[in-house]
Amino acid sequence: MAISPLRRFWAWLLTPPDEVLADAARDGEALVARVRTWLTLIFLTIPLFSLAADPAGEEHWVGLALASVALLSALLLERTVARGLHRPMLPYLTAVADVSIVSLGLLAFWLIDMPIVTVNSRVVFEIYLLAIAATSLRYSPQVCAVSGATAMVQYLLLSVLIQLAASPESLSRDQPDYGGFDWATQIARLILLFGMTILALAIVSRTTRLRRQSTFDRLTGLFNRAYVEEYLGPELLRTSREGAPVIVAMLDVDKFKPFNDSYGHAAGDAALRQLAEQLRGTLRRSDVIARFGGEEIVVVMPGTRLPAALEKLEELRIAIGLKPIALPRGGTGRITVSIGVAAYPEDGREAETLLDVADSRLYAAKEAGRNRVVAS
Repeated sequence: MAISPLRRFWAWLLTPPDEVLADAARDGEALVARVRTWLTLIFLTIPLFSLAADPAGEEHWVGLALASVALLSALLLERTVARGLHRPMLPYLTAVADVSIVSLGLLAFWLIDMPIVTVNSRVVFEIYLLAIAATSLRYSPQVCAVSGATAMVQYLLLSVLIQLAASPESLSRDQPDYGGFDWATQIARLILLFGMTILALAIVSRTTRLRRQSTFDRLTGLFNRAYVEEYLGPELLRTSREGAPVIVAMLDVDKFKPFNDSYGHAAGDAALRQLAEQLRGTLRRSDVIARFGGEEIVVVMPGTRLPAALEKLEELRIAIGLKPIALPRGGTGRITVSIGVAAYPEDGREAETLLDVADSRLYAAKEAGRNRVVAS
């Protein structure tokens, strides 16, 4: 039975971000929260200056009320994000809230008997574009699509509501400042919102592709050293708040240079690719695996206590030594690995310290005869 386009679209919306984009999305949400606060502060000055020049203008008081509500919402959201209360649905909720505040601002003009401003506003409508553009900072095409679709649906409903509920006189072309109501203008604005959504999607697509290229090791498909060093610090801060353990393991292929000399560099590359596949297939999705340099690999195991980590790493060490490697020139070869393990917080509370401890225990494993796991 074929899956309907609507169900496919819903499944796409619910697709979780991959590991490389999860941290970027959290950082992007924090940046959006700061930008939202500063923008609402700037927008607050517009009705303030307008009221200073024309205190009797009802639309200026509406603008002040809208800007004040937006500022309070922005401060609350920024505080929520700063406290680390990030949840998978938070970007969707904040993106919808951003465009909904604009829609409420336009609706407020109708409530004070200025419906033509609702559909022909020359300032408030443009904030839709800023709200949609900001979604590109979240590294999520799904959030961009939801934001753009929400803006278009809400603005279309506002246009239909105004045409049906407002008096013809209030929508006539005799309005000196805002002109009259016509569907050509409203459709043009909807097309503008759609175009902004496509642009935001293109920006997200480009930035995520560049981030993946700068984050992954091309040979093994694992994360690279820069990523694990960037990831480990914030991860330790998060786990320290929750009181959770973290394991950092440093893994190195034993006698890799003689292996390359005997079978060739292509065989060495094949061995590293197979090692990467075994690691991905054995460890959890939440564990971060990165090629640290040469034949060294770092594994970060959040939420894992030392006994469980040692059991898993020992199982992995044995499996690696038993699995033959298909050599490009024919035949098979085998490798073994040595592993050094450091535990947070027992062995240190800083990322650099844990990596250094794991590295020193890795060399202790090699000095003790290789093909073993060494912890405290």
